[in-house]
Amino acid sequence: MIVATAGHDTTSATIAGGLHALVQFPEQLERLRSDPSLVPSAVEEMIRWVSPVKQFMRTAAIDHDIRGVRIAAGDSVLLSFPAANRDKDVFDLPETFDAGRDPNRHLAFGFGGHFCLGAQLARLEAKALFSELIPRLESVELAGPPSYMETLFVGGPKHLPIRFELS
Repeated sequence: MIVATAGHDTTSATIAGGLHALVQFPEQLERLRSDPSLVPSAVEEMIRWVSPVKQFMRTAAIDHDIRGVRIAAGDSVLLSFPAANRDKDVFDLPETFDAGRDPNRHLAFGFGGHFCLGAQLARLEAKALFSELIPRLESVELAGPPSYMETLFVGGPKHLPIRFELS
């Protein structure tokens, strides 16, 4: 069931949240219009920016120290993807949307044995949409206040009212 449904909510959240980011950072939209080769890196940035999977709980399999904090085997550990994807030790200017961010070592798809099975499909869908939309999008702006899902698991924009013109 999760394989059939998980990608829908996460991919739609990434696409809607990515469009919201382009409205919030119009210079990045212009950058993509000027250089369409940046769409793949922009999609990775959208995935980092939105982090549609918010968190997972895991149980530590072995004792481990992380930055001086002891985690014992059997302890529960909360993995917060939005926090990881805004880590100042990993990302320069993490609160800025950067369509050309490189490197972009986001963890939005998880890591290791729990890496998202649909990651490549999600990337493909978002790249296809934005590759076709951006050259046609003359203008885009908010047409009202956006709202985001209140969630502890998977989420993104619930309503993103926009006004746009196509070229």
